[in-house]
Amino acid sequence: MILNLEQKAIKILLPTNSTGQININLTTSPFSEKLIDELSQLGTFLMINGRTVSSIVAAGYWLRKSHLHVIKSQYQTEQLKAKGTVFHIAPGNVDTLFFYSMITSVLCGNQTVLRISNKLSEDTQKLLTLINQCFSELGSNSIISSLMTVIQYDYNDVITGQISAASVAKVIWGNDDTIEYLSQFPLRANIDNNSANICFPDRYSVAVIQINDETQVLAAVDNLLRDIKPYIQQACSSPKIVYWLNTAQCLQDKFWQTLDSQLIEQESLETTDLVSQLLYTQRLPLLLETKKINKNNCQLKQYSLLQVMEVESVTFASIKSHVGLWILLSLQIDELNDIALFEHCQTVTMSGIKQAQWQGWLNSVQQPMKRIVPAGQALAFSHVWDGIDLIDALTK
Repeated sequence: MILNLEQKAIKILLPTNSTGQININLTTSPFSEKLIDELSQLGTFLMINGRTVSSIVAAGYWLRKSHLHVIKSQYQTEQLKAKGTVFHIAPGNVDTLFFYSMITSVLCGNQTVLRISNKLSEDTQKLLTLINQCFSELGSNSIISSLMTVIQYDYNDVITGQISAASVAKVIWGNDDTIEYLSQFPLRANIDNNSANICFPDRYSVAVIQINDETQVLAAVDNLLRDIKPYIQQACSSPKIVYWLNTAQCLQDKFWQTLDSQLIEQESLETTDLVSQLLYTQRLPLLLETKKINKNNCQLKQYSLLQVMEVESVTFASIKSHVGLWILLSLQIDELNDIALFEHCQTVTMSGIKQAQWQGWLNSVQQPMKRIVPAGQALAFSHVWDGIDLIDALTK
């Protein structure tokens, strides 16, 4: 069966030589050696030719052969079959997240169609260019180039419905409204009855930091910078709240000053982003008011790019409305049990805290977050994301 994407409304970005005719029955064995070989070749190509862009190097590094074999070793791959054609709808705010979603699907042997935003950053354009160049080097017998299609189109129910009807699964990244809307398009019926929408809604993340002396400040800054600098802090796994565990105010001040100075050396914000930053900081006192919290002291510490909001507690509204853009809510805690997380918390990063201490916290109190990682690793992609095992979800 052929899915015809040869329409004026659809722009095919990958592969550039595509005819728009996609065989939706074309799949291959999950984790086959040919797949792993070609994907690792793609990874090496990206690391060599995209070395000036950290997100591209990270994507290439994720594809190293040893890592793919580690993932493979976690499954009884001889019992797995590709799910079929999978339609991915990527978020617009995290440039290269689409790559990992698409690659995981291909690693499972699936025919993969991915729609990305019409607004591409320079890094995303470079990544797509490099993948196309690698496909040319791999030649016409490449299996991965026959399983990957990246497209753009304006929101169009007819096109979305057409691709959904040809797919046995949709992987949807977006806010609650987007997920509800895109989930309504029926998927292809199949004899295995394994059609599914795999959804990744909006979430938020937090950082927990403890600094005992000035010698620890720089390492803590570097780690948080790695977690919030990419995607202007709009990734769900980038911390938006910092919980300070028994850390002197002078060390916190030194931390914020150092973080801001490193940020402005590397980044800047557009005028529209600066306006959004200002509007959120002005609205925050209202967002912190609830029936239980009649007055929540809120102090703004304004730096060059960094905006730090000292607060006594947070509300669901204050998190839901957070715009990223290097705004951090800062809270003081005496012990880990003082942390109150909402149900849609994704990642907690730990800095300066021993594993035995936070492991004890996890064991003593039921926490809703999806994962806990060392500071600096919030954006490291895993095939288990938001508690969903993508290998299980994308195979049968």
